[in-house]
Amino acid sequence: MRLARSFDIRVSIGTNAVAITREKANELFTAGLCGAIVSIDGSEDSHDEIRGAGAYRRSWQGMMCLLDASVSVRVNAVAMRSTRAGLPALACACEEAGVTLYVRRFIPSGRMVGCVSELLTVSEYRHIQASLQPYIERGVVDGHYLDGGCGHCSAGSTGMVILPNGDVQSCGFLSDLGEPSYGNIAREPIKDIWERVLSSAYLANSADALASLNGASLDLPRTNCLAIAVGVQRAPIRIRRQS
Repeated sequence: MRLARSFDIRVSIGTNAVAITREKANELFTAGLCGAIVSIDGSEDSHDEIRGAGAYRRSWQGMMCLLDASVSVRVNAVAMRSTRAGLPALACACEEAGVTLYVRRFIPSGRMVGCVSELLTVSEYRHIQASLQPYIERGVVDGHYLDGGCGHCSAGSTGMVILPNGDVQSCGFLSDLGEPSYGNIAREPIKDIWERVLSSAYLANSADALASLNGASLDLPRTNCLAIAVGVQRAPIRIRRQS
């Protein structure tokens, strides 16, 4: 962080915050940390069911330590079937803490590969939007599909991911879904790797999967997320339409 800040690069982290103490938060701020995105999965019950008993309280305590150390904080929550009921209560808690809540779409990747039953339908997103509308109007809540749009996919266009071993991927989610590495920054210039990403057949094939998904007769929101398209393609989904 200190090295990045010496080049005037803004530094932020994604964290579950369970290891953040008051001392660690102050150390991170002094090193140049500008912001932190803390992952909270809905209500305390749903969060602990996913991440282990007591995880919610430890995450919340760590987040408050970051705020006390003058680190800007945003909470991220993934909207899926098992967490959606707790989103209004989480929005209320975030407002009381003075932090914003960003509701992210669920992507069937990583440990959730194949769990397409967690994807929400259009009508379910409308219900979430209605339940969060007061918080949206007050600027507490923002997120995917809550404004009726389908969002932007950064893979191979405005973003890429460098893995700890130096391998370059267009997207961390696509990496977990089998996207090949485009090169390694220890062996060639990042510019050459980026040009390879832009001409990737994998991204072109993923775009075909995206068009197929958005054209299917499924009650899913239209999306520009290549990882969702690839994830659904790997595990075909049938979602019953809501009445």
